[in-house]
Amino acid sequence: MTGRHPATAAQRTDLLHRMLLLRHSPEPAADLGEGDEAVAVGLRCALGPADTLVPAHRRDGPALAVELAHDDVLRHRSAVVVCFVGAHGTPGLATTLDHAIEDRLPVLFCCADQHDAHPAGAEALQTETVDGTDVEAVALAALTAVHPVRAGAGPRLLHFRTYAQHTEPLHDPIRILADRMRTDHQLDDNALAAIEKHVAAEVGGLRSR
Repeated sequence: MTGRHPATAAQRTDLLHRMLLLRHSPEPAADLGEGDEAVAVGLRCALGPADTLVPAHRRDGPALAVELAHDDVLRHRSAVVVCFVGAHGTPGLATTLDHAIEDRLPVLFCCADQHDAHPAGAEALQTETVDGTDVEAVALAALTAVHPVRAGAGPRLLHFRTYAQHTEPLHDPIRILADRMRTDHQLDDNALAAIEKHVAAEVGGLRSR
């Protein structure tokens, strides 16, 4: 990925395919819900096989992320731990974040919500706010943030701005990418139908297992 957006139609097609598959999967991601596909797919573009994603539904997520990151440092692993935090924070979050900052632990904290403010307790983290409906913006921000975190610069926070009516065309991440591809002459009705047919076949295979 170079510059503001992926350079090729193939890269964008892959992002579109992955978001469609995630939306229609019979086993949706535990960390994010429908309409948050741009965050889920874009974030994973920046992660390697040694990295760890702590699901958002875990109340002990931040503490677990810090523990895992500390273990990675002790074992000299070049790995990043990604952890979602809620907009209202969790009990003890500020203390956990202070520990991560003090020890410069390789943790990338993420928050996906409709608020402009930092998650409660996360004010001390270096933060970037990103359009959570734009998968390419998410991927670029994640790639940019992961590099210094992995290099030992300490934890950071990516704040993904999302919307309540995320499945409306204006805020639907799948529609946003598809429209951009159409504008750039990278997608037409036939190509989109082929992608959707492929996704339907994959989802059908998952349901039959």
